[in-house]
Amino acid sequence: MATKDKMQTTAGSLALLGSEVPKDAFVIAKIRDASAIILGHANMSEWASDSQCEVGSSGGPAVAVSSNIVPLSFGTETDTSTIGPAQINGVVGIKPTVRLTSRTGVIPVSESLDTVGTFGRTVLDAVHGLNAIVGKDTEDQATQDSRIPHPCDYSSFGSSKKDLKGAKFGLPIKRCWDLVPEDQKQAVSKVLDAIKTAGAEIVTTEFPCAEERIQKDGTWNWEFGSPSESKFTVVKTEAYNGINEYLSKLSETNVKTLEDILVYNLDNRGSEGAQRGDHPAFPSGQDNFEEIAKCKGEKDATYFDALQFIRKKSRDQGIDAAIHHRTACGEVIVLDALIMSDRKGVGQQMAAQAGENTNIT
Repeated sequence: MATKDKMQTTAGSLALLGSEVPKDAFVIAKIRDASAIILGHANMSEWASDSQCEVGSSGGPAVAVSSNIVPLSFGTETDTSTIGPAQINGVVGIKPTVRLTSRTGVIPVSESLDTVGTFGRTVLDAVHGLNAIVGKDTEDQATQDSRIPHPCDYSSFGSSKKDLKGAKFGLPIKRCWDLVPEDQKQAVSKVLDAIKTAGAEIVTTEFPCAEERIQKDGTWNWEFGSPSESKFTVVKTEAYNGINEYLSKLSETNVKTLEDILVYNLDNRGSEGAQRGDHPAFPSGQDNFEEIAKCKGEKDATYFDALQFIRKKSRDQGIDAAIHHRTACGEVIVLDALIMSDRKGVGQQMAAQAGENTNIT
């Protein structure tokens, strides 16, 4: 997230060291307007994991909250980058619905999936952070969506244990709960029992698209499926266009295109790990960037097929279908939310591809 000050906005890459952004990112301006003090940029996986195979790019902000350096932090997510680190570090992470927070001035990956979220030690802390950054931005057309309520105080939706009475939660099973390690199940089952003791009902449900959108072992993979069904088809096309647009607005740097990044990394293999084996932090080199560069950002038929496919499967045949649970006798029960023990990121992937659902961990 760009900060127009003495701090460096680099996406964790030495390639952008010394570059100057034209202005604060929209969400940074909102944070300053809320009178918050910005202590610094947190560590992240380089280029939000675009240049290497890694999951959970917003790890630094989660660690900063978990270690009590700050009470609140902000991070970006394309797919699992907020919720994954939140889980590992034992803090609250909110991945907002795409369109709720502006991406202007944020080093991009995907216009269809990117969003800016919050980390806090409590749900209320994270929600206060969300309140600060939500808003319509004329430079990010997605935030103009009429379905998004503005203004809205999300802390007003806070609840307590008593509100669980009568609530219905869905627990997806296939390639979700059935792949959770046994020791993890034992720990999570205690939480589920506490929820039921408070008066809520937990219903086993399914993602009808599970076999088409989730790997057999449940692990994260944005290249899963054929090109016309792959999330990475969408990501690499949008990343090429988005990164080039962002770089074009920088000053005091010769890095103006994604191809310039590739060249810089090759010229600095010792630190940037451009090729497999160059650096342990980049085990596969810059293979993702190379794939992104090959597509040239062309929104062709394969791109649109892939976007339509992941949307339909994750929405109509994914989250929406699981929430509108159909019983064995044909009755449809509308659940209040889905609960997942989601270390492998199945639910996070589903929400990312849908682009419309908020995750809280």
